[in-house]
Amino acid sequence: MNLNKFTKENLTIGFYIIYILFAGLCYELFPGDAKTPNMGVLLFFLLIPIGLIYALVHAIRHVNSNISYVKCFLIHLTVWISIIVFLGSYKK
Repeated sequence: MNLNKFTKENLTIGFYIIYILFAGLCYELFPGDAKTPNMGVLLFFLLIPIGLIYALVHAIRHVNSNISYVKCFLIHLTVWISIIVFLGSYKK
């Protein structure tokens, strides 16, 4: 598959959508308990460093090339604000 057909913004949105859907699917399909969390929880926690590394790669590409990655930064920011608001809505 040739990834040159897709824009960098579409790849960023697609990454987050596919990753979160896959983590949610793993959460539902593989049960866990309080002592052994399931694969979905692990994937969700791994989203933090993976997402930060992905944003850092975009920042480095933005500085080192003439291509603007501002829209990708806005996508990263929107996704992380959405995750924080979603998790903040769960009160114990």
